Amino acid sequence: MVKEMAKRDTKETSLMEQEKVLGLIQKLDVNVFRFLKKRLEKKKREYKRKAAKRKKFLKSSHVKRFDERERLKLGVLPQMIYQAMSKGLPLREPKRKKHSEPEIAPLLYQTIGTSPLTKPLPIRNEEIPFELPFEPTIKYVPDMLYLQRVDADSTKMLVKMVVSWGFLEENRLTFFLNEKGEEISENRVLVFNADKTLQGLYPLRHASHFQNDDEETAKALFVSLMVNLRPNSRYFYRIECYDKKTKKLFAATNNIAFRTAFVLKEDNYPLFLNVSSDLHGGRGGKFLRGKVKGKIPTGNLVLAHVFNALATTEKEITFNTGYSISIATGDLTDNASYSEYWIDLFKRCSVLWNHVPLLTSIGNHDYYCGGRGRGNVIGGLEEDCRYFHRYISNPNSCSGNLPEHWYALELGNVFAIFLDTNGLGWGKYEIACGSEQWLWLEAELKNWRARQQNDPKTPQFCFVFLHSAIMSLGFWGRGFNSGNDEKAQSYLTPLFRKYGVDMVFCGHDHIYQRSTWMGTVYLENGRHGGTTRPFFYWKKRQAVYDIEKTCNNWNTRIYTTIYVPQNKAALTPEQQKRFEDFKKEVKKTLLEQPTACNYFFGTRKTNQKIGELFDRHFELKTKLVEDFILPKLEGHVWLRAYALESDYSPNKRELFDMAFVAPKTSNEIRKRNYVLSCPEKVVE
Repeated sequence: MVKEMAKRDTKETSLMEQEKVLGLIQKLDVNVFRFLKKRLEKKKREYKRKAAKRKKFLKSSHVKRFDERERLKLGVLPQMIYQAMSKGLPLREPKRKKHSEPEIAPLLYQTIGTSPLTKPLPIRNEEIPFELPFEPTIKYVPDMLYLQRVDADSTKMLVKMVVSWGFLEENRLTFFLNEKGEEISENRVLVFNADKTLQGLYPLRHASHFQNDDEETAKALFVSLMVNLRPNSRYFYRIECYDKKTKKLFAATNNIAFRTAFVLKEDNYPLFLNVSSDLHGGRGGKFLRGKVKGKIPTGNLVLAHVFNALATTEKEITFNTGYSISIATGDLTDNASYSEYWIDLFKRCSVLWNHVPLLTSIGNHDYYCGGRGRGNVIGGLEEDCRYFHRYISNPNSCSGNLPEHWYALELGNVFAIFLDTNGLGWGKYEIACGSEQWLWLEAELKNWRARQQNDPKTPQFCFVFLHSAIMSLGFWGRGFNSGNDEKAQSYLTPLFRKYGVDMVFCGHDHIYQRSTWMGTVYLENGRHGGTTRPFFYWKKRQAVYDIEKTCNNWNTRIYTTIYVPQNKAALTPEQQKRFEDFKKEVKKTLLEQPTACNYFFGTRKTNQKIGELFDRHFELKTKLVEDFILPKLEGHVWLRAYALESDYSPNKRELFDMAFVAPKTSNEIRKRNYVLSCPEKVVE
């Protein structure tokens, strides 16, 4: 079994394919070919060395490091799993820190679907034009908007509007609320079909109608629920706000296009995801919550830099398809209890989130309450998510999950799982072997593999999104937070290995690192809005897992695009024809764009040089696209990571990393015959 796994890991690196690409490069420039050939041979030797090291590691006894307490937990694990499967999850109430207050109740998804305040408004006889006529009374254009899924139902969508109230820019909240906090405006969301006919009118109400918010930390938030949407359909929405007394329009947006998700059982499309982590809205504020006066407000301009690039390049990178979902794996703000920080977050990110729905997992900064600046420094000993819940509404998967903390849903051909891995050190929910969340995760993975055996329309890929740096050469991944991230790795990777999870996305360490362990790709990208940090690069050779790519430049920011193919096992002839048309569009775009924007050949400098060579030889560029990219689109995930420097412009899109990932079949997983061993410590 060990020999088979070592072989599998080597195969995942696609060394044979790299040799074939070198054959094309040899025709372009012999000197460049020789240089890359040497690098490839060095890489082969490194993989052989790692394979031998891995084989020795898997046979050694220290794989199963755990103390007597952990041994007792493993002893009752079969009984706990039996209870979970026979009587349902959760097995018990989650453990809470003694000093933590109850989280906000009820959660938004529990109220907004049944509240009469969200019922669609009646459409009167007067015609509502698609384009908003010019109105001289408009004094404000809302620009902090974001979409979210309320549950797994793609016929519904939340629209949220955050209003400026004096942080970063002029206070506009007085247009909407009086001194008593009562609404003095009538706000609505207008939704239009793709043919520009009116789909519906929906009220946009203050968040206090749906949440208990005694502290008024979300006083600037307004929420609307769009319903009766068709899956995988294009719509437009705009917001209009009227003064209750005068009935005059004082605030409005332009029409914003968005697309609803599709259900794999009903349709079958490729899609694109964007995954980010460690956004840290409000970074640099450094003030006590509620005491902004006298301070110079500072916005996170680095985060704005990244999201402006994401929005500007969206159509080019996704071949005019657009992103289906935007995912953040924790640390959305520097301190979740500061409403000012949330203002900064949406000010920077709404350029993408106003038309691409947001899903998140929870990071340690999302637990921070009070304190000075970044959290538990002065008075910030308390940690819970009640402030995070006021702004973020993650779907409830109705499968024994803990709402807003861990949940699962299908995103096209991906079974997506979101975890809260902060543990009792950073958060307040266990992740250890046999804990409630751990058992829920195993049940979800087991059920997903079982469904694959019986239903070809089950997603072929499984992605897991979490915050902890579980495969990392960074500060936290090396165990400098009381070992929390190391523990999360030892608890979770055995499940990922047993059930063949394809990709795991994480952050916490503000570095970029792509690694592979037992066939699972681990992508850590904390290079968005937080401070960049060093990593223990000299540990790279010592690691037992394969480290495919790291970023050494502290000033480089990186954003990623994930292409997910359609489900090949469930394609109808009509869907296959539609996909062939999609590939023609992709080919056309790839041949028009610089080669270095879409295919990575090694280092950044080398990549630019080789890309220019291919661009001058159209015949070889066409062969590269036809032989090494287009065939992969039929059944592989395509990861592309782009670098951002301080002098970045949209015309200079520089590819930093690239990988193709194939799905693992249930038969392949079964043949491995891996016996679950938890914990299993991989990071030394």
